[in-house]
Amino acid sequence: MSNTYVIVSTDEVNINENIKKITSKLDDYDLIKYDLKEIELSKVIEDLDTYNLFENKKVIIGNNAYFLSTSKKEKNDVEQSTNELELYLKNQSDNILILITDKLDGKKNIVKLLKSNAEIIDSEININTIIKDKLKDFKMDNYTINYLIEYCGNDNEKIINELDKLMLYKFDDKIITKEDIELIVIKSLTDNIFDLINSITKRNKKKSYDIYIDLTRNGTDINMIIAMLEEQYRIMYNGRILLNENNNDYKKVADIMNIHQYRFQKAIESSYDYSLDDIFKKLIELDNIEIKSRTGEDPSIYFEQFITNM
Repeated sequence: MSNTYVIVSTDEVNINENIKKITSKLDDYDLIKYDLKEIELSKVIEDLDTYNLFENKKVIIGNNAYFLSTSKKEKNDVEQSTNELELYLKNQSDNILILITDKLDGKKNIVKLLKSNAEIIDSEININTIIKDKLKDFKMDNYTINYLIEYCGNDNEKIINELDKLMLYKFDDKIITKEDIELIVIKSLTDNIFDLINSITKRNKKKSYDIYIDLTRNGTDINMIIAMLEEQYRIMYNGRILLNENNNDYKKVADIMNIHQYRFQKAIESSYDYSLDDIFKKLIELDNIEIKSRTGEDPSIYFEQFITNM
């Protein structure tokens, strides 16, 4: 059995759950974490091969192992040499190595070697299962669980954090309802902006205007709203084209566009209320509002017209 694992994910909840699974069979161990953006890989290998008579087994985690990745979003501050890792994989210690990366570049020799000598974990967790495991003696029906997931924008880390708050709030009667979620789970500024974007793309004028007024009264920069809305329409436009070119493979296109699959799917669902020409026209309208703002005109007048005319 290999003592080396590669977790392919950017989801902290997913990563932590997989680390728990790996370590669940160990009685005693020392957990050591390295950031491979700052520490040379050779240091990690040296630690794996270092033993002390009275030490427990080591579980060494190498975060940000972008040298395995195709991603250009993040660059390691340290130029990593994989020579020591290649040698280590041929003669692994009893200690456990867990490397964490966002993607794998299958063309790299080190990735090919890892696929033969390590366990690659790239499956997504089932957040419903984790919620139900956490609830234990609490009651929360499937509708309410799904409402919490949706309310938190399918952000697993936020879902778990908010569930902890809800369980503390309902500690006495241990029944969590939709009303509890709306009372306890505070939506962030980003959540509210996404609510606005969703209502605009669904052509709900009244809701769009109400959310827009609330946001601007609370000091939200209208230029940020416009920029985020432009990004949403670009996802809709480019996503539709790429889906057509990639046999409607949502996961593949979301990866190509470097977008969370849930967000991508929601954007595409909204996009089918429009033709591609309509989406392109909306992008032009928003771009013109942005230009007017940069030349000193008040963008709020034009943005309110954008909502009225949608």
